Amino acid sequence: MWEQFIGQRGFTLDRLATLCRVADHGGIMAAARHGLDMNRAADQGIAEGRQSQYSRQIAELEKFLSGTGQVRLLDRRRRPAELTPEGLELARLVRSFLCGLEDYVAQQRAGDRRLVIGAGERLIQWLLMPTMLPALREKFPQISVLFLNRQTQDIVKGLEESSLDLGLLRKGALKGTNLAHAGSWWETYHFFLSSDVRPKLPLPPKVTDLGPYPLAVLEGAGETRAAVVRLFERAGICPNIQLECSSLTQVAQAVEMGYAAFLPHLAISRCGPKIQAHRIPGLEELDTEQTLAWNPDRTIYRPLILEVIRVLTGV
Repeated sequence: MWEQFIGQRGFTLDRLATLCRVADHGGIMAAARHGLDMNRAADQGIAEGRQSQYSRQIAELEKFLSGTGQVRLLDRRRRPAELTPEGLELARLVRSFLCGLEDYVAQQRAGDRRLVIGAGERLIQWLLMPTMLPALREKFPQISVLFLNRQTQDIVKGLEESSLDLGLLRKGALKGTNLAHAGSWWETYHFFLSSDVRPKLPLPPKVTDLGPYPLAVLEGAGETRAAVVRLFERAGICPNIQLECSSLTQVAQAVEMGYAAFLPHLAISRCGPKIQAHRIPGLEELDTEQTLAWNPDRTIYRPLILEVIRVLTGV
C-alpha cells in the first residue's frame, strides 16, 4: 500500500520534516524564527523566507493528501498560523517514523543502544542512579544511558514527541494522555534530622515537637513548602525556617549540615548514617505515586524499551 506515496508530487521527507518542525515549535512563525536573532535585519529576512517556505511546503502536503476532498493541516485563519488537529496527528505519526529511522541508523553505524530517560533531579539521584541503573547495567552491559533532568510537563511532551524513551514521573500527570505506564514507586514524606542535633527529638514525634529545629525548605511558594507551612499552622506553632534552597537535593545536603527538613523517604539512601527519617502525621497529602511511562508508538521501532521496562519494574 505504501508504494502509492513514493514519487508522488508534494510528498517528500523534507515536507514531512517541516510539518514536524512547525508542530514542535507551536506554529510557523516560531519555527521560522528558531535559532535566529530577530534584532538583526539579516536574521529577520531569513525568518521571513523560512515562513514562506514552510507555508508553501505544508500547502503542497495538503494538496497531495486531499485528493478529491479537502485536508487542512494548517489553520491560516489564526495569527500566527498553527497546525490543525489533523496536522498535529500527522506530525505525531511522522515524528515516530523519523525517530525510529534515526535509532536504526545509529544502531547500524555504531551498534549504539542508547536509552534516554527523563525525570526530576531528585528521582535521578535517589531512585534511578542507586536502584535502577545497576539493574540496567547488569542486564544490558552495552547500553548507554542518558538521564535528563526535566519538569513533569516537559517529560510528558518529550514522551509524546518521542524525544524521550522513558519518563519517571507522577502517575497523575498521565491523565488525558495516550502514554502507557508500568511500575509504582511511592514517595512518602518524612522529617529528616541528624541524631547529633539537640534537643533530642521525642519518639514518636509530633508536629509540636518540631518547633526548635532550624528548617531548610524549598524557596518560593510551591506545593511542598505550602503543605509544611499548613502543618505547622494547624499545630499552632511557627516553622523555624533558616535556609531556603532551589531543589530538594540541596535541602538534603543541608540536613547533613545540621538543618532539619521534610523530604521524600527516598532521600535516606543518599544520607549519612547519622541522618534519621521520621514519619510525621499530617503530611500524607504530599505522598505521590511515581511510575515509568513511555509512548507505545515508539516501542514499534524500539523494542528495547519494553525489555528495559520489564527489568526496571522488577527492582
